This record gives sequence, structure tokens and C-alpha cells, in this order.
Amino acid sequence: MAGQHFASTLQEDVTCPICMDTLQNPVTIDCGHNFCLGCIMLSGEASDDVLKCPLCSKSVRKDSLRPNWLLVNLVEKIQALGATQAPAESRELRCQKHRENFHYFCEQDGKFLCVVCRESREHKFHNASPLDEAAQRYQGQIQAKIEVLQQKEKAISQVKAQGEQKINVFMAQVEFEKQRVAAEFKRLRQVLKEEEKFLLSRLAWLDQEGAKGRDIFTTSTEAQLRSLGKLVDSLRARQELCPSELLWGIKVVLCRSEGFQFLTPTPVSSDLEKKLSDGKSRHDSITEAIKKFRENLQADQKKDKSKFFKGMNESLLKSWYLLENSNPKKKKPSEPGSPSPGGGTTEPELPLLQPLFRASFARKAVSPALLPARSRASYVEGLQSSGSSEKSGGVAAPTEELQMALTPVTLDPASAHPDLVLSEDLKTVTLHLAAADDPEAPADPERFHPFRCVLGAPGVAAGRRAWEAELRGPDGGACVVGAAAEHAARRGYLLLEPGAGFWALRVTGAECQALAESGEREELPARPRRLRVCVDHERGEVLFHDAATGGHVYTFHASFPGRVFPFFRLLFAGTQVTLRP
Repeated sequence: MAGQHFASTLQEDVTCPICMDTLQNPVTIDCGHNFCLGCIMLSGEASDDVLKCPLCSKSVRKDSLRPNWLLVNLVEKIQALGATQAPAESRELRCQKHRENFHYFCEQDGKFLCVVCRESREHKFHNASPLDEAAQRYQGQIQAKIEVLQQKEKAISQVKAQGEQKINVFMAQVEFEKQRVAAEFKRLRQVLKEEEKFLLSRLAWLDQEGAKGRDIFTTSTEAQLRSLGKLVDSLRARQELCPSELLWGIKVVLCRSEGFQFLTPTPVSSDLEKKLSDGKSRHDSITEAIKKFRENLQADQKKDKSKFFKGMNESLLKSWYLLENSNPKKKKPSEPGSPSPGGGTTEPELPLLQPLFRASFARKAVSPALLPARSRASYVEGLQSSGSSEKSGGVAAPTEELQMALTPVTLDPASAHPDLVLSEDLKTVTLHLAAADDPEAPADPERFHPFRCVLGAPGVAAGRRAWEAELRGPDGGACVVGAAAEHAARRGYLLLEPGAGFWALRVTGAECQALAESGEREELPARPRRLRVCVDHERGEVLFHDAATGGHVYTFHASFPGRVFPFFRLLFAGTQVTLRP
């Protein structure tokens, strides 16, 4: 019985806190707690790289889960021990110490007692009950627990039913809105199609009537020209006659010549000209109305998209991106260099959130074939110039990015973590003391928390902008410098990588690293203390140069979904970043 009790106790130690069953493929996470591999993987969103421990709520990365082989062996041994102890249940309960049958149950220790144990000093003053009475009493407690759990089960079932009903209503509303949007745009397309058809039919009719008028005009003028030609020929023939014959009936001939009149036919009737004028006016009116509608729609669309994506966490952004890329009904983008409706060439239309998830290509890892046509040439040129500089061993010649004027940049107080101190001119940010993490985030959702970060202003929505950041502090200071997308997350555990909307370098006194995809850090040979950052919104590039030497440090390639802001994260106490100009 003692062995059976021991096995039962061990069984509790190898029970998964999530499924409340024996651990299957047990894994240990960073906080030290153990779970079934399947249970802990299902406890978070499928697309998340980070999950929270169900017991202590500590954030851990999924790729840090590691098998616990000690628990695997322990589970197997406990199961084997339970199997060997199972037949003992059919034997009478007997005290191993006194070789007497058990007759009592100790309430304080939860142990079985024989007659001798009951009178021993260890249990003499404990509350001990006969086994039948204790079992009956605990039967009542078990029944009470069952009733409580059944009530909870009933309540959970009701919540489940209500939740499912709410989800069904929500899905029905979504489907209704989808049908409504499709119907409205179908009606709009139908109206435009009918208007186009009528305008083209009107012009086709005018073309037909114009052709008829041209035929009549041509026939009439040619007939009169022939008649006139015959009259001229007859006069020339009379000139060749002798005087008597020339003068015979000359008055009549000359009078007839003077009486010839050219009957001018109407090339285009005024009615047709009015019809064409009315058609042009109608077309101009429609064009102006469509232009205003398009401009208003695009402005509202930009605001609506910004509102839609604002506050989305990484998981929601990724799900949107995956849905956009997997939608078979979406039109494929035109080939690079293909003619555009307004003339010139077009670049492929990248999905709205592509820069956040397929996003930035590091200069040393990107394939030129993946870049848009306009960026491809500059990319290859950059590689060639970079290669030539490395071979020569000298500092690269000043590039276009280094030659362009710097843009005045200030720090955005609304985005700054509470621990950061900004100067009055908003040009310098300092982390004086690394205070303990405050578990309560600031009320303002625009502020970064818990990472000590701050954005710069203004953002880059088009064209090119460049600024410089000088790093100071103990051992040179330590910070992350770069650019952040408008919709990048500001709360919780931030993935500082291109896929999450951050294109940045991690700079300390001893190293400089590019924060690439999947949390990887690419070691760079440069150790800049003053970085020049250039964002080329048109080409989709974030370039870094050593402002002191002019040498190229690193380049990210991306296609930005909206505005891009200067970004800074201070890592150690005493670190200070100053913006120039």
C-alpha cells in the first residue's frame, strides 16, 4: 500500500498543469515549469513566436522549448510501478510496521492506522476515524466537490453556448457586409459600364452620320467641279476657233459662264456639331466627377487603412498578410516595366503589409531578382561599388546618400518610455538610471513599454530623408538605431526585426550588429559612434553610414506600407543619443 501511495504521489508530480493528465512528451520552458509539448504549443496563437507561461505568465519564445528527458524516464518508471502495485488492491490493507490490518484513518496526516499506530505517541492525540466513517465523510465531500464542479461545468457550457452564438452572429454580420460591399460595387460598375456604353454608342452614331455627310459633301462638290471643268474646256475650245466662229453666240456663252454658281453643301450639320458638343460636355462632367470621387475615396481609404491597422499586434498583422498572399482571387501584379494606363512603366504592386513580414532584404542576403526593377539596378551598383571598396581596402567614395542634405529631426515625447529623459530642444535622449520594470504600462498607448524606446519626427512618407545620431555613454554607450514603420507595435515584447516593422542596428562600444529576420544578429566590422541614417521611401531602402568616415555600414531593402519614423532604443544606464541637425 505504501508503494501504491508513493506511486500516486509521484503521479501528481508528473501531471501536466494544462490538461491535468500524465505528461506526454514533457518539455521545460525558461521559467522552469513543465508541460506537455502539445499543450504548451496550443496555449498561444499558432502564428506567435512568443507565448506566456500559464502558471507565472512569463513570456518565452517557442524555439526555446526543450525536451525534459529526466521526466520522460520518470513517467515511464511511475507507470511501471503503478502496474506492479495494481494487484495489491485486492489484498487487505496491512500495516507494514506492526503487521496489523488498518482500521483507522488519521485526519491530520492523511494516513491509514492500525490499532497499534492509533495508540502510538505519533498519532495518539490526532483525530482518527474508522475507515468506513472516514470514507463516508469523504464521500460527502467528494459529492460536494462534484456538485460544485458540475455547476462550473454548467456555467462554462452556458458561456460556451453564448460565445458560439455571438461568434455566429458576428460571422453572419461579416458575411452580410461582404455581400453588401460586393453588391454596391457591382451596381457602381454596372452604372459606369452603362454610361461608358452610351457614350461610345453616341460617338459611334456621330461617326456614322459624319461619314454620311462626308459622302454627300464629296459627291456634290465633285459633280460641280466636273460641270465647271466642262465649261472651262468649252471656252478654251472656242479660243481655238476662227474669229467668225469664235464670235458666233459669244454673248450667250459668256452669260452662261457668268451665271455658274457653286452650291456649297454643308460639311457637318449644326445639329451634329451640337450633339458632339453635348457628348464632350457629358464626358468632361463624368471625368471631373470621377476624379473628385477618386481623390476623396483615396483620401478616405488612407485614413481608413491607418485606423484599421493601428493597434494591431504582430499576430494580427501576420494573419492579415498571410490572408492577402493566399487569396487566389487577388489579381497578380503586372510585370516590372509593363506599360501603365497613364504612360510610363509600373512596378509590381506589393501586398499592403509585405514589408512587415516578407520585408527587408539585407544587402548581403537579398537576391536582386526579388527586388523591383528600379531598385534592382541601384542594388547591383551598390554591391559593385561596395565590392570595389573592399578590394581596395580604402574608404568608399561619398555616395549620393552622404551628399544629400540632412533633415532636421526631433524626438517625439508622446512615444517616449517614461524612464527616458528628453532635452528641452528634443534633440537629446538619455537613460539616467535603469529603473526596475514597472509592471503597469502607462495609460497613453502611444508610449513604448516596457522597452525604453522613442521615435523621431517627422516621419518619411515619400522621397528621401537623412539624419545623424551620435552615441555617448559608459564604454561608448549602447543603443538600437534605425527606422520603424508607422504601424509597428509599441507595447509588450518587441521583435526588433524587419518582419515586425523595424530596420535597425544594435551599436555598443564593442560591437555593431544588424538586427535581421527571425531574431538573427549579423555581425558588422564597423564600430561607428556617429551614424547617418537615410530612408529612401521610393526605393524602399534604409541605409546606414559611418558619419565620421563616410563608409557604408549596412542597407535594408523593403517596401514600406506607410510612413517611416526614426527609431531609438537605449539599452544601458548612462546611454545618450543626440540628433543632428
